[in-house]
Amino acid sequence: MMETDIIFSPVLDSFLEIRYNTAISSVRFIGSGNKPVRKRVKTSFELEEYFRGERFEFSCDVDLSGLSDFTRRVLEETRKIKYGTTITYSELARRIKSSAVRAVGGALGRNPVPIIIPCHRVVAKNGIGGYSSGVDVKIKLLELERKHLQYFRFSLVPNKQL
Repeated sequence: MMETDIIFSPVLDSFLEIRYNTAISSVRFIGSGNKPVRKRVKTSFELEEYFRGERFEFSCDVDLSGLSDFTRRVLEETRKIKYGTTITYSELARRIKSSAVRAVGGALGRNPVPIIIPCHRVVAKNGIGGYSSGVDVKIKLLELERKHLQYFRFSLVPNKQL
């Protein structure tokens, strides 16, 4: 049976709806006018930790059934991109051994679980690129990660610049 949880992200000033059964099937940005539903799936806690800068990767399973093999390959490779880093669409295409850079962008646009599969970490060669929830959300997510990663690095190595 499909369940739903809703959390609030103060970073994005928006609620996120998380749908799950045995694995996460979708994460949607739903604006600021909805009331939280508190079923408290593990992924909800992990997303809240992410927005506080306390989580750098997610442990949940995701449901990519119903997507093409190509889209699944793109999303599985995207999930490997480390917190606080970015790669280009063409680099992602190279990693999956494809020359179809535009198709990679299209596959990222079909990502049912943004943030969990961090498609915001894939950028254009000469700019930020697009994002299914808007470029402003992509920028906020990248800024959040860089801010927390910088703090994390400096807190590990005091008095030394990396």
